[in-house]
Amino acid sequence: MTARIALPSGGPTLGTGVAIARQGLVVTCRHVLEAGDIDVRAPEPPQVEIFFPAVGPYPAFNCQAAVVAYTPDMDDDLVCLRATAPLPSGRVAILGDAAASEWNDFSSYGYRRLGKYHGLFAQGTIMGEIEAPEGHSLLKEPIQLRSSDIAEGMSGAPVLDRKRNLVVGMVSEKWGSDGAAEDRDTAWAVNAHLVTFPPFSLVIRDDPLPMLHAEPPHANEEMLRRAVPPTADRLDDAPGPLAEWVGRDPLLAEIDRTIEDPETLVVSLVGFGGEGKTSIARQWIEHRREQWRDGERVGSRAAERPCVFWWSFAERPGADDFLEAALDFLSGGRIGAEDCGDGRARAEIAASLLQARPYLFVLDGLEVVQEQRGDQYGTILSPDLRDFLTFFATPGHSSFCLITSRAPVVDLIDFVTHKQIDVPSLTASAGRELLSLLGVRGSDAALERVAQQWGGHALTLSLIAAYLVKRYGGDVRRVSSLPRPDPDLPRGELVRRILSQYDECLSGTERTLLTGFSVFRTSVEESALEAVLTREIPSADSSLIRAYATALVHLVDARVVRRDQGGRLGVHPLVRDFYYERAVEAWDHTRLHGWAKNYYVSLADARSEPPSTLEELSPLIEAVHHACRSNAYAEAYTLVTDRLYAGDRGLITRELNAYDMVLACLADFFPRGDFRREPYTVSGDPWVRGWVLHEVATSLQMLGRLWEAVGPLRRAEAAFRALGRYHQAAVSCQNRTELHLALGQLAKAEQAIGEAFDLANRAEDQEDVLVAETLRGALLHHRGQHDEAELAFTSALTLARQFTPVPILYSRSGVYYAEHLRVTGRAEEARKAHRANLTVCRRAGWVADEALCLIGLGDLALDRATSAASDADRNAALDEAAERFQAAHDIARGITRKEVLIESLLARCRLAAARGQSASARGDADQALAMALSGGYRTAEVQARIALTRVYRDVGDEEAAWDEISRATETAREIGYQRGEDAALSLEGSLGEGAW
Repeated sequence: MTARIALPSGGPTLGTGVAIARQGLVVTCRHVLEAGDIDVRAPEPPQVEIFFPAVGPYPAFNCQAAVVAYTPDMDDDLVCLRATAPLPSGRVAILGDAAASEWNDFSSYGYRRLGKYHGLFAQGTIMGEIEAPEGHSLLKEPIQLRSSDIAEGMSGAPVLDRKRNLVVGMVSEKWGSDGAAEDRDTAWAVNAHLVTFPPFSLVIRDDPLPMLHAEPPHANEEMLRRAVPPTADRLDDAPGPLAEWVGRDPLLAEIDRTIEDPETLVVSLVGFGGEGKTSIARQWIEHRREQWRDGERVGSRAAERPCVFWWSFAERPGADDFLEAALDFLSGGRIGAEDCGDGRARAEIAASLLQARPYLFVLDGLEVVQEQRGDQYGTILSPDLRDFLTFFATPGHSSFCLITSRAPVVDLIDFVTHKQIDVPSLTASAGRELLSLLGVRGSDAALERVAQQWGGHALTLSLIAAYLVKRYGGDVRRVSSLPRPDPDLPRGELVRRILSQYDECLSGTERTLLTGFSVFRTSVEESALEAVLTREIPSADSSLIRAYATALVHLVDARVVRRDQGGRLGVHPLVRDFYYERAVEAWDHTRLHGWAKNYYVSLADARSEPPSTLEELSPLIEAVHHACRSNAYAEAYTLVTDRLYAGDRGLITRELNAYDMVLACLADFFPRGDFRREPYTVSGDPWVRGWVLHEVATSLQMLGRLWEAVGPLRRAEAAFRALGRYHQAAVSCQNRTELHLALGQLAKAEQAIGEAFDLANRAEDQEDVLVAETLRGALLHHRGQHDEAELAFTSALTLARQFTPVPILYSRSGVYYAEHLRVTGRAEEARKAHRANLTVCRRAGWVADEALCLIGLGDLALDRATSAASDADRNAALDEAAERFQAAHDIARGITRKEVLIESLLARCRLAAARGQSASARGDADQALAMALSGGYRTAEVQARIALTRVYRDVGDEEAAWDEISRATETAREIGYQRGEDAALSLEGSLGEGAW
């Protein structure tokens, strides 16, 4: 609903606006335009540019807008703009009366700037309506807010009442005085009720707008019955309880209050790095465990003591790794990743197991797997992890999830079961107490002054204490030896300044030890440090080894190095980054990583049994990382192919379906992990280059990231072509063609098909020619050129009979052909083609193509239902379609093929429409559209919008129905998808008949 307001022609940003009507109406504050020297009273309506960011299924777009309404005789700070283009209904805010929002929490998003970020969230409390300020004549009283997040640039941003789910105002100003501290969080907003007065004259809502619940998980009941709930906590990755616990009791109490609300299932603690989020979560867990030991009941939740699962994404960022560990924990080791198919299936099974007993999940450092820039800031990168969290947010269990992150968890903002708690800086008194506990000596006033000067940042104060104790015996007066804090600097830079001073008073051994820590991505055993740091120490020099042990004790005592619950050692990421950069001067990164690689390989080699889980593969995954960082790319390639893949077995891919982890491993072959650049290989080995690029593309495709997969496939194809490996190049080209078809890039698909024919001829492989012919038939079928498609499929069938042991079109080729037969009115031939293909796919174990065959047979049953002569025949056909679609859907949910799951969801929508129950398919249609948009499946997007049009038509939402069908028609026409355009226009005709 939020837009950035800027001067035209690339001019500067003025402020924020809120979309309030689909006809293109956007409101902002009048002073936002006046700040850009725009006179709203000008005879010719002034123009601005409005920019909507990409959000969920809605792409980014911008357009011009002109002033159409304001209050000329009053001082109300509001102006209404009309955009030159209509707005999707999902982009439009639902306005409500602020009178019922007093003391409710609110959230907002506006275009204030913070360093390199431009567009940030805010939250706070709606205190209520107040009198007009002195000397102002207003149509409606303003709203007073309390928030520490509102700043310049947020004028015009929406005030979204989190409880009522309505926009009740637009941010207008923030108290900017340097006066009393109690007023520093005071802000005001224009009352949304103002738009009910002329000249706006809009209608607002009185009743709350229900928020969303997440889709419930679905899982195989037989598999769930195998699980044995755990009886012990999993806290190995958690830090030990803090001895210095100060100033955070109000936060603990707020989490306590939240968990006592049975409707709240997920809470996220959000704050800057180093504010102490992890420590707060750990202390809260300890606080709860003490209550459980004392036999206290946790609020209104189940009396049974929850089992605790702690996961640190800073230590192990892979979503696949997390889901495997969660499954192992929740099932008592009875269900493994190999039992579940793809990551979504693992997410569903894990979420379903939450119902067995109460659990308390702590997901620490989630920002590692969240988008950190751009319009998608805060979104979770892994769709499988996103699914797990939305499943967790589904009512029906008594578990609770606590998240810590530097970024808001945007994917959960819409859910009533989720609550965000901001982690503020320490107060002056709490900062004083922390410094004192860490050994800093001085008056209370002096300690509080230090805490205030350094912004109450917990990590910074801990490092200041370590520095003062180390160099000056804790004398607070010597804080003057540090550079004066600059409030305009980012927190990370302030930490670096303190670390620079602290580093100067370390011994060489302590500095070397911290350098050793910096090379590891995770907390490690002491043996790992010994392996890296003692490689160049003569074995007889035991004194230096003892010096390292002593230095380690000192660093742990100073809280610079910390032990987790499992006894492993680690440092804060900001500290690790500082010493890793410093290592360039004194240490050779290549050697450090080489020694770390050898350490992890030795761990893997010490296993008595071959690895079969991601947990068991973790030393090899770390070894690949360090091999790449030490420029040992040939060894890294061998580790991946021989040990992670286990050769043709495909251990980490086909067996564990851990494509997220595969992608993370292969990212180390690329500069800064950027797949758009060329991978590092030994002497530019073209075969390794082609293999790496092809596997990157496959992983991206399996994860539903189609747009990103096209480039690597094209480059893999070029590498194989240069080697004269024309068959491998043809396979890459065929895969790329299918991507172009799914993405709706039909012109590019046509060009790729021509290249596929060329490569097939060079390879002298008739099966490659056959595939190229079926791809050409599929393209012509999409374009509605059925006669030309018939020729292509006939040619492919001739090749199949002459050159293959199976004289039919099978796999994806057979699916394309059978659909062509159905659409051209040859239902019986289509049925025979699907059944023959189904037999082949089942024998070969091609479950994705099996699901598509079942969907095709289901569609044929729907066709029979449409033309059935009796109700009995119609019901029998519908029952057959339902059976086929359900079997396909069961397969689709258990494999890593997003396009197959989308097709099964759309099939269920078609069944609902045939039964006259389109409204019941809203969840399937929404999910299909979301997956199509996130993956870039343009043809599927058209079909999903058609399904949603039927949903909205059946529930009587005319505006939303027209919105969806218009976008479906426009998209189909844009990509040349004639079949989709024809279907959309046909449905649009039924809307025009007034069938409401």
